[in-house]
Amino acid sequence: MGTAIIELNDSGHCCRNSKGEVFVSPGYAFLTNKGIDTGDIARLKSYLSPQQSFNQFWRQLSLSPLAHSTNKVRHNGDLAFQQLLDLHKELGHPNEVIFAIPGSFDREQLSIILGLIQATPFKSIGFVDSAVAAVSQLKFTEKSNSKKYLVHLDIQLHQIVFTRLLVSEHYKERVHVEVVPDVGLKNFYDDWAKYIANKFIQEYRYDPLHTAKGEQQLYNLLPGWIKELCAKKEVTIVLDSPQGNYQLILNLDDLLTRNNEKIAQLKQKFSAIVLEGDLLFASHRTRLLPGLTEQLGKFHILPENSAVLGCLQHLNDIKQDHEDIFLVTKIANQDLSAVEEFSQSPENTPTHVLYQNTALAIGKILYISTHGTLLAFSQGRATKTFLSYKNGNVYLTTKEIDLAKKHQNNPLRIGESIAIRSQSFQLIEVI
Repeated sequence: MGTAIIELNDSGHCCRNSKGEVFVSPGYAFLTNKGIDTGDIARLKSYLSPQQSFNQFWRQLSLSPLAHSTNKVRHNGDLAFQQLLDLHKELGHPNEVIFAIPGSFDREQLSIILGLIQATPFKSIGFVDSAVAAVSQLKFTEKSNSKKYLVHLDIQLHQIVFTRLLVSEHYKERVHVEVVPDVGLKNFYDDWAKYIANKFIQEYRYDPLHTAKGEQQLYNLLPGWIKELCAKKEVTIVLDSPQGNYQLILNLDDLLTRNNEKIAQLKQKFSAIVLEGDLLFASHRTRLLPGLTEQLGKFHILPENSAVLGCLQHLNDIKQDHEDIFLVTKIANQDLSAVEEFSQSPENTPTHVLYQNTALAIGKILYISTHGTLLAFSQGRATKTFLSYKNGNVYLTTKEIDLAKKHQNNPLRIGESIAIRSQSFQLIEVI
C-alpha cells in the first residue's frame, strides 16, 4: 500500500509505487460497452474507432458538458477520474498519493483535480509543481550566493510548457510559466504521420491513413521509428498492407522540415521567456521529438523520472494535510550529490510486437508458433522460435535457417519487421 507518486503529464503520466516500481500511462481514454479504458490500452485502438476515443481531457479538464455526452461520460472530468482510478489500481491501491503537476493547469483545474481525488479510494497528501520537483535535485557547485535562473521545458500531448525558476543558495522557486498550445507531442506526430503516408502513396500508391487499421498501425509504430531516429539519422520503416509489406527509408532531416512553423512559434515564446545567462533544462520527454531542443538552445536533458525522484527527495517539503492541499512551487535546497551527467544515450529496445494491429508484450520471453496460416504468440507454451531479453536487448532464437541467418545473434531494434513464412510482425515500444 504505502505512498505512491504520480507525475501528471498526458504524453505519459509517470507513476511510482511504494516498492519503487515505475510505469508510464498516456492520457488516452476509449469508450467500450463495459465502461472506459484508459492509458496504453486506449491509445493502441484510438484510431480504430475515433468517435469513441479521447485524448484532450487533461488539457481541457473541466466539468462543462461534452458536445456529445453519454450516460458514461458527461464531461472531461469523468475521463480524468477513470484514469486516476486505473492508475491507482496499477500502483497497487496505495493509501496516499503525491502529485507532481505541470504549471499548465490553472486554479480551476487544480480544484477539479482535488475534487476528483476526494471521490477516489485514496488520499492526496501533496501537490507540487512538476518542473520544481524535476530540478529540485540539481546542485550547483559554484561558491556564490548570487541568484540564477533556470528554464525548464516539458512536452505534453497537445502543448509545450516553459517554466522559469529562480535558484538561490537556499531554495528553488517557480516564478513564471508559459504554455505554447498546439505544439505538443501529438501535433508533431500528426504532421509526421501525414508526411510518411504521402511517401507511401508516392512510392506504392498505398495510403495507410485511408483505413482505420492502417492508420492505427502507422501510429503504433511511429514512436519506435522516432526513437530510432534519435540514434541515427536514417531508418528503414515497414508497413503491412492488404497487398503485402511496403518499406521506405525515413530521414530525420526530412521530418524536421515538416515542423518549421511550429518551431518558429516555439522560438518566439522561447526568446520571450529566456534571458542571457539562463540555464536550460528539458524533461526526458524531449527525446520523443528529436532535433527539437537543438533548434532552441543548449539544453541539459534531465534523467527519466526526475520529477518523481525529486518528490522522494523532498517529501517533508511537499507532504500536507490531505484536507488542506495547496500547490508547492518552492522547495528548499538539500545537501544532494551533484548531477554530473544530464543527458543519457537513447535506447532502441522494443517492448512489444505488433501483429495484425494488436500489441503483445515480449516480457522475459515470447514464444512464436504458426497456427494454420497465422502466427500465434505465447509466454507460457514453449516453442523453438522465441524472442527473449539478454543484457538489456531483445534477440530472436530460432531453428529456421533463413530466419537465423538474418536475425539470430543480432539485437533486434524498434521498427524492425520479422517475416515468418507468409506472415510478419513488427517490433515496437509501448511507452
